[in-house]
Amino acid sequence: MAKQVKTVQVSPLFLDDDSIYTKIIKDLMSGVFVAGDRLVTTKLSERYNTSVNPVREALKQLQGEGFVSVSPNSGARVTTFEYKDIRDVFEILQLLEPYLLEWFVQEHTSEHKKVLYSLLEQMENNCEGDHETYRNLDTQFHWLLYSQHYNKSAIELWRHKRLVLQIMHANTPLSQSRTKQSLSEHKAIVAAIENCDVETALTVLKTHIAGSGKYWSRHNQD
Repeated sequence: MAKQVKTVQVSPLFLDDDSIYTKIIKDLMSGVFVAGDRLVTTKLSERYNTSVNPVREALKQLQGEGFVSVSPNSGARVTTFEYKDIRDVFEILQLLEPYLLEWFVQEHTSEHKKVLYSLLEQMENNCEGDHETYRNLDTQFHWLLYSQHYNKSAIELWRHKRLVLQIMHANTPLSQSRTKQSLSEHKAIVAAIENCDVETALTVLKTHIAGSGKYWSRHNQD
């Protein structure tokens, strides 16, 4: 019998409300809508059981964040990201995430560690091939590490870049080898946090980001 793992609720990426914006973002992250798909306000209002005005406002916000493109001829569509976009995202994360993690290693609480260990357990016991669940757990893991930081502008920048990655690869499968490597790196980060070892935590994190960047870049070029 599969081991029952208690689910820890971590609100990822500020997506903890019931707004139309959040509903559309979650559909983008789960691959319901993919690059180039038209986003018709009337159909979206039916899907989310609301009027067209909240949908229009949400699409305007998504356009401002770069997730939706709007043109006079074709209306609103999911943005199609290019290879250079993923390159730029990972270069920014290489600079930003160590800054956010260093503070967490020094300032975390025992409760933070409990949540991290529970997330690790869920990731390890995640059904093989359930890529969406693994990605969501991975996002929750990193969100916990970074969202505690006092620099809210840095957190918001990280959040945006993470959403770009989630949306770009919503329907992309994770290889078994990459999943195992990712899990191993997460465990090493938590071990370093447990020991308050900033240097090791940052070294593992940089390796983790570089490995993810290479994996997704190869897939994007195929």
